[in-house]
Amino acid sequence: MKTSFARFVLLAVVVGVVAGACAPRTKSDLVPLPRSTPAADSLFQQADRKYQSGAMVEALALFNDYLGRYADEPFAPSALMRIGAIHTQLGNGAQARNAYQRLVANYPASPLRTDALIETLSSLLREGRYAEVVAQSGEALAAASIPAHRVRVFTLTGDAQAGSGRSLEAVESYTRALKLAAAGEQELIIPKLRTAILGLSPENVRTLSTMPAEDLPMDYLLFQAGMLYARDGRSQEARLLLESFRERYPGHDQAERAEQALSELRPAGPAVAARSLGCLLPLSGDYQSIGQKALRGVELAASMHNAAGGPLVNVSVKDTASDAGRTLLALQELERENVFGVVGPIVHAEAVSREAQRLGMPMIAVTQKEGVVGVGDFVFRNFMTPTAQVRSLVAYAVGTLGVAQAVVLYPDEPYGRTFMGLFRDEMKTQGADVLLAVPYSPEATDYSAVIKRLLRYSREVPKEGRPEPKEPRETGPRRSRHLEEKDTELVFDFQAIFIPDEPKKVGMLVPQLAYHDVKNVQLLGTNLWHSDALIRYAEAYVQGAIMPDAFFGSSPERSVQRFVSAFEETYQERPGFIEAIAFDSAAMFFDVFARPDVRTRRDVAAALRRADGFPGATGQTRFDTAGDGDKELHILTVRGKKFVELK
Repeated sequence: MKTSFARFVLLAVVVGVVAGACAPRTKSDLVPLPRSTPAADSLFQQADRKYQSGAMVEALALFNDYLGRYADEPFAPSALMRIGAIHTQLGNGAQARNAYQRLVANYPASPLRTDALIETLSSLLREGRYAEVVAQSGEALAAASIPAHRVRVFTLTGDAQAGSGRSLEAVESYTRALKLAAAGEQELIIPKLRTAILGLSPENVRTLSTMPAEDLPMDYLLFQAGMLYARDGRSQEARLLLESFRERYPGHDQAERAEQALSELRPAGPAVAARSLGCLLPLSGDYQSIGQKALRGVELAASMHNAAGGPLVNVSVKDTASDAGRTLLALQELERENVFGVVGPIVHAEAVSREAQRLGMPMIAVTQKEGVVGVGDFVFRNFMTPTAQVRSLVAYAVGTLGVAQAVVLYPDEPYGRTFMGLFRDEMKTQGADVLLAVPYSPEATDYSAVIKRLLRYSREVPKEGRPEPKEPRETGPRRSRHLEEKDTELVFDFQAIFIPDEPKKVGMLVPQLAYHDVKNVQLLGTNLWHSDALIRYAEAYVQGAIMPDAFFGSSPERSVQRFVSAFEETYQERPGFIEAIAFDSAAMFFDVFARPDVRTRRDVAAALRRADGFPGATGQTRFDTAGDGDKELHILTVRGKKFVELK
């Protein structure tokens, strides 16, 4: 049997990440009922403008006013949908569901009824009320008349089943969703299916191997699950599923690949005890895209470790849903599974660090947020912190470039203020000075006033081969024109300018430095500068600029190239920092797990603190006494249209 699902088959591993309850929504347009009045339409439009502009509280009041006065008017169902959406954004789940339920009860013929039922499921899912999602999914599915709606219902149902540990049922729901999904939706569903498959118990795997096709594409399921287990090092499960696939679908276009995989599997026999690594990742919610990237890094680390032939490792992935409460529950689930360590969280790590310490659970948080480490021997952090960036940048600027004085131009917001303070302190620590630190509005586009404050530390000198100027020094536009006439230039008492801001803002600021004759001064930035956007916005003005970063994919270092090559081969795209830092964090655990003297979690935590550290894609990493990762960062510069490693 061959199905159209053949086009979804991935060559080695189903890739991507769980997207959770925030899968793309397909909503009906705002469809009016047969009649309307100008006053009602005007009020609705006024409310909707507030909604579109983000003025949620005002919009809510106007939509409620509309319903109070015009409950029989065309846009009443749309007003209820808007009210539900506003309450969702404000965190009022019960009130959001009340609005959706009013629509379902009072406007049963509305085209928006299905959307209201689906949003009710989504709201319940966000609160972890999985049983209610499953119980109410039947009504939503019965109302769903178009594929996009059915895809969303099946996906939400699968999310609830996965969240409540019903992995086999989740596999069925996700597969039904995948069967109906458009290409863009498939990219979100495939990773969910992959995670559910990896969560199957041995008994579930045996059930899956004999499950009748009915309306499920069992050829797709058996092949993909078998290949996934093979790649994850779970040979017995892989063999069972791939043999079932071979027997049931002998003429399938993936039969040859299945046969090859079977021949490469370890001989069947007693299972080798494998240690498990837990992962706390935001696979749904506001940070799901970051969670997706991190999951790829962890998966690759596990695959490479198992392929190397050492002691097998398993990975148990938990979706934190970008929520502090869910993160804590997920950590406790991993404790019950007796994992040997945890990678993550990425967000809300501070909410669980003390619980991890209490449980004696070695945890490597992947975050730069404060309040995570320093709580005990079991909690670590592996990330590129602002402190590490500034330390590496200043060390290179002072030690290699000879910078003795610098100035700082920084956005007057938390990011800018943090880096300004760290830079000033680190310059002092390394025997150098910050002469001036000038804030500017984050919304600024004209930086003239800020730049002119630097001129107090300048003096005019003749350009090479020109006589000394006799005229008194001038400032402003007239001075700039006069400089050109006299062939003089400015020299400054400082040798570097540090600008901790994003590429787009830097692209507006640095050309204005040149306009005001602030030239021949070393530009310094943060890792945000390591972006093609910087070159796109200001190529001519940032040549020679210097910035730190923990990951540089073009580095000749063996550990970097090994990771990049494996990632590109597996996922057919270039990795970024998040993929690399997650890969390294998992690889540290796997390295420790493989040591014969490591038998307990306490042994794991002690081994992570070893003095020589761990080489990786993000550099050599050592953990200090507080558990914070101390990294040797790359120092990069701009040459032409490329970034080049200096150190």
